[in-house]
This record gives sequence, C-alpha cells and structure tokens, in this order.
Amino acid sequence: MKIGAFQTLRSGLQLNAVPVTSQVRAVLETGLREELTASGIFEEVEIEGSDDPDRLVLGLCVFRSEVSEEEVMLAVERAWTALAFHHWSAHAFLTDEGHVELQAATLDRPGGRFASVHLVALRAAGAAGAATGEAAEMTHQLVSAA
Repeated sequence: MKIGAFQTLRSGLQLNAVPVTSQVRAVLETGLREELTASGIFEEVEIEGSDDPDRLVLGLCVFRSEVSEEEVMLAVERAWTALAFHHWSAHAFLTDEGHVELQAATLDRPGGRFASVHLVALRAAGAAGAATGEAAEMTHQLVSAA
C-alpha cells in the first residue's frame, strides 16, 4: 500500500475509534520489542509509546550492515502481523538505501480501539558511532513530532 493511501485510511480510523489504553499500548510495545529482537536482524531496538494518534508506538532500530532492506521489511512485517488486532490492520513501508520505515494501524473491532505504529530501521554504519548518532537524531525527531 502506498503511504498516502495508508495515511488516509489511518485518518478515517482515528475519526471512528479511540486509541488503545496505556495498558494495551504497553503490551504492544513489549511485543514489538520482543518480536524484532528475536528476528536476529537488529543490533539495537528501541520502542516507546507516545500520545500522538499517528504513532502511539514509536520504534527505532539499527539493522546489521549485511542485511538487505527487503529482509528488514519482511522481519518488521512479521512482527507487525503477529501483534496487529485480527479485526482490521493496514501498513505501508517507505524504503531507501539503508532505511526502512513502517507506518501501521490496527483496530480491535468496529467503533472500538485503535493502535498505530511508526518504526524506522537504519542500517548499521561501518563505525558504530555513526549509526548510533543518526539513530539518536531520528529518535529525537520522532519524539518531537509526537
């Protein structure tokens, strides 16, 4: 799905449902962290919550330098699929060299509660400090946007 189409769906979802509770959000945060870590693809996984309905769960990951963006997309999609509510979910990816971004949303039942995720994964740089510095800047930007 294209990101613009996803964002339109997410906006409609937000008009017709309410955000998940903080307890449910905490479960999603823990589950996403565990799923991504278990994939073995990521060197770093940071997951936290926010009050921004576009990104109730924020994620920033650094993936191993030898891993392709396609492999990262598949791992992130598997993690999301494992956690999304069964009633409805949608997601979209933005990718570039060394960068994979997921925007996702899910709804537990008609007129119920929704959760949204915004996750950015960056390729580990040759020098570990470079990837960590870029990841810290991305975290700051995502949290500031929230």
